[in-house]
Amino acid sequence: MTVERPAVHRPAVHRPTVHRRVYRRRDPGGAVYRTLRSFPAGPPNATVLLAGPGSVSLLDGEGRDDQLLAGLTARLVEAGAQVLQCDLPARDPNSPATEEDQRLRADRLGGLLDGLRHVRTGPLTLLGFSLGGQALLRLLASGAPPRADRVVLVGTVVEEDVFLTSRVSSVDLVYGGNDLVGYLADADDDTLPPAILDPGLYADWSARHLVGPRPLAVGVHVLQGLGHTLHPCGSGPAPDPLTALAALAGAGH
Repeated sequence: MTVERPAVHRPAVHRPTVHRRVYRRRDPGGAVYRTLRSFPAGPPNATVLLAGPGSVSLLDGEGRDDQLLAGLTARLVEAGAQVLQCDLPARDPNSPATEEDQRLRADRLGGLLDGLRHVRTGPLTLLGFSLGGQALLRLLASGAPPRADRVVLVGTVVEEDVFLTSRVSSVDLVYGGNDLVGYLADADDDTLPPAILDPGLYADWSARHLVGPRPLAVGVHVLQGLGHTLHPCGSGPAPDPLTALAALAGAGH
């Protein structure tokens, strides 16, 4: 016997319209790369530069981190901000990130800000994940851009003092509660076990390593149930990282 079920009418899900414009640029080494401006229908109320982690290089990637960045971009545009991104130099995913990886990304992000300076409007937020956050710190230490209203660094562990030459109003460090960092003992001393640290130990330590030409407001935020790039990690419920990141970026304010 066939049982007919009444039709279920679900309310339409509102998805913000994200307008996009792609530009092509050439870096000092001659490599051509794409920059992307995502923006709302009306005049933007803020500008956010978005720098992805080391797993992300192309604007049209399809990995989990790429999907997170796409969702964050949509959330920021919905709040009225415009988002600037670019293709980033690829790196070896099987090796630790190097100073050269940081430099190459910082140079590319600096070119993005410089190349689209004519469209920047409203408060400027720099938002970077992991290696993208390290690249932003390198950029700010060089004094570029001269000023940023907000800096949000996700999964960025700061092990040595970094002097931010740029004038920065605030820095927020964001970590997943399950983002564990391991350190090996000195090679000459095999009696010490590896050290495994959680954000409860290294977050405040990282904050103390950020130094500016004037007192710098540094906030620390640990989102429980999330991993290094804020994906759900471990058992139990996890918060939506996009809501927290959009709020820290100042979108809509």
